[in-house]
Parts: sequence; C-alpha cells; structure tokens
Amino acid sequence: MKCIWLGQAGFLFITHGGTTVMIDPYLSNTLEEEQGPAYHRQVPVQPEFLCTPDVLLITHSHADHMDFGTLDVLFEKVHRPLTVLAAEKAFWAMRQRYGGKAEFVLMTPGTEVTLADMHFTAVSAAHSDPSSIGFVLEADGVFIWHTGDTVDLLILPINGKGNNMNAVDAVRLTRILQPAYVLPMHWDLFSTFGCAVQPFADLLAQDPVRVLIPAHYTEFVL
Repeated sequence: MKCIWLGQAGFLFITHGGTTVMIDPYLSNTLEEEQGPAYHRQVPVQPEFLCTPDVLLITHSHADHMDFGTLDVLFEKVHRPLTVLAAEKAFWAMRQRYGGKAEFVLMTPGTEVTLADMHFTAVSAAHSDPSSIGFVLEADGVFIWHTGDTVDLLILPINGKGNNMNAVDAVRLTRILQPAYVLPMHWDLFSTFGCAVQPFADLLAQDPVRVLIPAHYTEFVL
C-alpha cells in the first residue's frame, strides 16, 4: 500500500488495486481565515492533492479534520461514486451539506465496512467531540491503526494540545502496541498547536519500532 502524508492528520492511501482513500484532509487556509494568523499553515497546500478519492474518512467534526474549505472543493469535483465513512457528528453535518453527492455511512465503534479491496473498522477514540472515532484500515496485507499485536503502521498525534495525546504518552502507546512503524502526526501545521517532533523520535531511538517522518505530499510504500 502506498501512503502520502497531507499534513496535520490528513493522509492519502493507495492500494495495489488502485483504490484511493483519504482521511481528514485539511488542504485549505480555513482556520487562518476564520481564527487569525496563529493558524497560518506551516506547510503550503499542493493543489494537485485536492482530488476526489474513492473513499473519504472523517474521524470527527473539528475544523482541521472536517474542513469545509477542503471538502467543498472535493465535492465540486465528484465525477465517480464516492463513499464517505464518518463519525456521527461529522456524518450528520456532511450529509446535510452535500446531500446526494456521496454515499454516507455512519461509523460508530465496532462498525465494519468493506469497499473494493479495503476493509475499514471504526474504533473508539477519546476526544472533545464525543462521537470521535479512529479507523483500522486493512488492505494488501497491511494493517493501519490496528490495536492488536500485528500493527504495521501506527499513526498518532503527539502535540499534547487541543485535547490531543502528548509525545510521552504517544511513546507509551507505541510501546504497548509494538508496531513495525509509527508515524507522528498533528504537530506540523500550526505553530499554536505544534511541537517539535525530534523529542518523540529520540525517546524511541533504542526501540525496535521505526519512526517515520516523511516529507509532506511524498509517496512511500508500506
């Protein structure tokens, strides 16, 4: 499976069969426009990634995850079947806004959906949006965000602000799950909510897990 980090919590996954899955894309300047320069993007938008995937995942309703500045553009470009898997609050907001432009599926912890060559499971996530969820993705023999002992790639926040996990606790979780790779996210885009990534990597320097800090918008293979 190919993976591209879009910044913040946004990712694009591409299976061997060509299925494209986008999760929590923030590819606009909406927060800066609405809340001021503290939310200026540290990573510029690359417009070529404002494309409609086969499947769109939204973990919760916060504006840097369910960003209408991004989603309005994606939905304007819909020219093929699009399925949206979304947490409850995001599900209702998006279905009201976009209506029949997609097949919307309400995801609560334990919900499983198979689409094309990919399997999705919603898992519990504690956050200030009480309907927040995480996703387990399975395709090409790879598990992402799987919570058992066969994790291939663990993606988790480390910035410690906005009710997010901090670097120390992220390391603790990584050591519990023992993934092959861990990719720290949610630290890179806004100075007001960011943090340095190197302390997280240093804490895991002697662990067998490989810390991935990929360049934004750059494809890598799992």
